[in-house]
Amino acid sequence: MKSKTNTSPADVRALWILMGMMAISGVAGGFTIPLVVKITEFFGVADSDLGLMLGLSSVVMGVSSIPWGYWADKYRRVRLLIVSMSVILACLLSVAACFLLRLPFGAFLASNLLMGFGAAGIGPISNSMIMDSVPREQRGAALGWFGVAFVGGGGLGMLMSSGCMQLKLSLGLTYLLLLTVEGLFLLSLFLMEEPRRGLQDEALRDTIGIGKGEYGYKIELKDLKALLQKPINLLLAGIAVFGAFNPAVLYIWFVTFAMRNHGLAEFAATQLALVAFAGQPFGNVIGGMLADRAYRSKQTGRVVVMILMSALAPVFLVAAFLLPFRLFPFVPLMILANFFIGAVAPAQTAVSLEVNLPEHRGTITAFFAICLSIALGLGWLIPPLIARAFGGEYQYAMILSAGAYLPLIVTLFLIKSRIERDLDHVNKVLDDRAKKIQHLTQESPAE
Repeated sequence: MKSKTNTSPADVRALWILMGMMAISGVAGGFTIPLVVKITEFFGVADSDLGLMLGLSSVVMGVSSIPWGYWADKYRRVRLLIVSMSVILACLLSVAACFLLRLPFGAFLASNLLMGFGAAGIGPISNSMIMDSVPREQRGAALGWFGVAFVGGGGLGMLMSSGCMQLKLSLGLTYLLLLTVEGLFLLSLFLMEEPRRGLQDEALRDTIGIGKGEYGYKIELKDLKALLQKPINLLLAGIAVFGAFNPAVLYIWFVTFAMRNHGLAEFAATQLALVAFAGQPFGNVIGGMLADRAYRSKQTGRVVVMILMSALAPVFLVAAFLLPFRLFPFVPLMILANFFIGAVAPAQTAVSLEVNLPEHRGTITAFFAICLSIALGLGWLIPPLIARAFGGEYQYAMILSAGAYLPLIVTLFLIKSRIERDLDHVNKVLDDRAKKIQHLTQESPAE
């Protein structure tokens, strides 16, 4: 199946800026990871206290994503991105002030919670815009590259913060550096044009795609109940939680595991993490391409790819942490585990958005962001408790968290059993709407 593309230079520019947005989000997400030990020492709190704070921030981010997602389905998304980034910048300035002025931990907590509100807008807005900028048959690969940008940004953020510690910079100056980088990126959003909603959906290509009208459908409050009770969306919510939990544990606590259990300094632990996680960007790209190819053969193809990758990831992960810690075979096993972890994400995002209408994709992303925040919150809260139960050994937290793959795979099989009818339903609704749009466009000159 060869795709007809309606991508304009403005859409290409929007895609590059959105990819930059993913990278910047990754930088902010990875920035704090190598600083856990230093931050706890600065405020005199335990790992679990910081974990509680970051877990609460994740919950705030998830809950706050609902209004952002609703706004993304109703208003101009570029303006919303500018507002979201502005809130984040204000909070980063506040965080830097906490360290420079030696403010109490409560002020640091409040700044991070408010930052969660600002960060909540990026996912729903960006996903909605990506779906309107990339043809359906290429979305897996495109989302894979966006995943690479996020993972690469996370690695860059970890290198930036751990490098600042290596240079003996203060925590305040370190966060001011992050503020400067994100502030410069904000300027690029003013060069971005709003993608046309529904432009890349197959059923709308012969109307919206060739300029025969606009997709004027917007979400209404009455849509929310049906959207959140839709059976396929409830199943997808399950995979959002189960699929994100183990990667969250690895992402959050791997550097701490290397520092506390193996005596590495921040910079060395970060370098080990970057090598161990190197499989993720390759997994994102190759997994996205495999998902697209499988989809072109059959509508269930993307789900089949997700099942296969989800079954392989825990095998290599558990083996890495069960064996005695040596760079070989630990690093190769971790690279393979992260390859399969990364390979799930593009297909998951594509499936989650394609079973919903164009005016619902921001809101449904927000719904799944709540599920992700639950996984992140549990990822911050549970591992320190497991490590404490095993005498401070974080590898047991990594091993036990891999158990989440079992309910993930079961839920994916349930999704596979019904995905075709859900995709067919969306296509039928859009076909009917395309005919109405074309009919109204043909009538308008006579009026």
